[in-house]
Amino acid sequence: MDMKALQLFLLPWLRVDTWHTRHPNDEERFHQALHVTFKELGYTITYEQFYDAIHKVIAERQPGHELHRIKSIEGYARRAEVIGYYLFDVRNCQ
Repeated sequence: MDMKALQLFLLPWLRVDTWHTRHPNDEERFHQALHVTFKELGYTITYEQFYDAIHKVIAERQPGHELHRIKSIEGYARRAEVIGYYLFDVRNCQ
């Protein structure tokens, strides 16, 4: 897994300070970032890889904020992994 590429693909969502609010615009950016991520890197990205990438981007962009956003990072990493597994299953069941 190319961790730098994963971070880069998630950046359009994470660079907006409200990334964690579940506002419809933030959700749209999240899904768009995942669309590009899965297109470029495949569907089998693990929770740990998503967690590490999100954590690193937030730590670089807003030092210290990653400590206050652990639950959000965990939640989005889990959602991203589940979406990837779903897309993998759908693609392989056709």
